[in-house]
Amino acid sequence: MILLSATAWGESFGDSMEKYLPYLNGQPWPKFKVTRYIENKKGIWTHPTTPNKFPTLEEVHADDYNDFATVVLRLPDGRSFKTYNALVLGPYLAEVYSGDFNNDGIPDFVAIKPGSGNGLAAEYCVGLFAFSSGDSYRFTRLWTMGLGPSSLVIDPNSKTFRLIRTSFRQGSGIDKKSHSFFVHQLYKWDEVAFREDDKLPAIWIQFIEKANHTATTLLTPKLKEKTWNEGREIKAIEW
Repeated sequence: MILLSATAWGESFGDSMEKYLPYLNGQPWPKFKVTRYIENKKGIWTHPTTPNKFPTLEEVHADDYNDFATVVLRLPDGRSFKTYNALVLGPYLAEVYSGDFNNDGIPDFVAIKPGSGNGLAAEYCVGLFAFSSGDSYRFTRLWTMGLGPSSLVIDPNSKTFRLIRTSFRQGSGIDKKSHSFFVHQLYKWDEVAFREDDKLPAIWIQFIEKANHTATTLLTPKLKEKTWNEGREIKAIEW
């Protein structure tokens, strides 16, 4: 499989959030290598150089009465797999990336489905993942913010894939003033579902007027817990 740097293709959905992603020892987390798919005139996402040799991905809206969209993954041998996706009053899939996330030598996929908000709310999205599982695929979806190539990283210790999942919170700091934060949690795939990596604690980054990659010192552990629990967020992170 040809692996290309996703950023070489230009802008991505996650570019804005990249300014607030956490750093590891003062440097960006090492990116997991992915291939950025391209969308053809029929709305089908294909491999950029050898489309007939790799799976394709397509989101289908059957009619105006369904409360979900359907995503179809088609293999070169003619087999296909289907799953559901959020029905958003906005664009279809924004981007599709392929990489061997579970390290079995078979391409896995993540498709980014943006929401329909404005301003900061425009960062909310669904990441639909397709993980190879034997001769089939297992699908899962996560709510997150600003998903893009920089959210797909490598854990330097295990040398395996991690997903940086981002949430937004507002709360009072030790200075008694209200502040906004991006909360970044690192998730790993355990062949059945995404699990938060308990060896890599959540990183809180203050949302300010410029790029910021440094963990905040404005919140104690108790204030983080309080701020997190007061947040208005969809409870089912993965569905």
